[in-house]
Amino acid sequence: MKKESEISAIPHASPTAVSPENRARFWIAARVLLALLGLAAVVAIVLEVGVEQLTEVLVPALPWLPLATALEVLRIGMDGVSTRQTLGTRGKVVPWLPLLASHLVAYSVMAVAPAGRATAEAVKASLLSRWTGGATAAAMGTANQANVLLSSGTFTLLSAWAAYVVTGWSILTWVLLAHFASMNVFGLALRAAARYERLGAWLGRRFPRLGRHAAAFHSASRETPLYPVKPVGAMILGRVFQAGHFGVVAAAVGITPSVAGALAVHGVYLVVAAVAVMIPGQLGASELGFQMSAEILHTTETRAVAIALLSHAVQITLTVAGFVVLLFWRGPGAAREALDPSQIDERASRPPSLD
Repeated sequence: MKKESEISAIPHASPTAVSPENRARFWIAARVLLALLGLAAVVAIVLEVGVEQLTEVLVPALPWLPLATALEVLRIGMDGVSTRQTLGTRGKVVPWLPLLASHLVAYSVMAVAPAGRATAEAVKASLLSRWTGGATAAAMGTANQANVLLSSGTFTLLSAWAAYVVTGWSILTWVLLAHFASMNVFGLALRAAARYERLGAWLGRRFPRLGRHAAAFHSASRETPLYPVKPVGAMILGRVFQAGHFGVVAAAVGITPSVAGALAVHGVYLVVAAVAVMIPGQLGASELGFQMSAEILHTTETRAVAIALLSHAVQITLTVAGFVVLLFWRGPGAAREALDPSQIDERASRPPSLD
């Protein structure tokens, strides 16, 4: 029989400790649950609006989907241009094809993975670390998250203007103005934090595997200004293409096309994306958001919901395409490795390759 002192020396797990594996399972389960609830919401909204009425609107709009999809692809491509500019001098060693392909993969991951944006950036960094090294790839991911906030917030000012033109001082106008302010504040704070050496030291203590790359991380983060005009400008241009995508979809369902109208519809999307960030692809949330905005947009609930459904069709098409690209990214084994962000540190010590 063991002595009491020996028993007390045996380490015990803290009752409040949560392992990374259990935390990951929790977020996956949460996202699956939210996806199912979103799907149920879509069904309920479609039944409420009327299947026959929606069919009458959707069927004539289908021929416009290739154009809407092409505009969304251009938006993803501008994110790739932004990443190349964010990487500074290191961006020149990354070939364009894998750079753009990684952004399509990240788009797909963001639609389904827990903590979508952060996970997507981690996957993108994992795919590109072969050319940039782990520390630079991690800095790129952090910078991209900040640039998304800054570009989305800045572009929202145009959407707020459009909402005012179309709706006056409506709830949509005020919400977009709040979105403009909050996104820019958070984006600048994240950019500043990435350049702050004490943050790197704290991360090094908390995550020792990252500690040895802290100096390189800060060096890469400082290669662009606190407000990186060119990378953010590229993303803003991408938002223009995305607004065009929503403009095409809105015109396809019978809403009179106009620049202000397209920007106002895109503003609804930006608000939904910010509020329903944890719901995969904003499934159900988009339909509900557009349904509630029908009166503000001076259209019917049927046409408003049709905009969300058609946009989901574009999203699903590109999501499937992104996972196909990931599957064939130098074989299924490489695809599985790319989905494991912990591999970034291991590849950081490998020399960049251009083949």
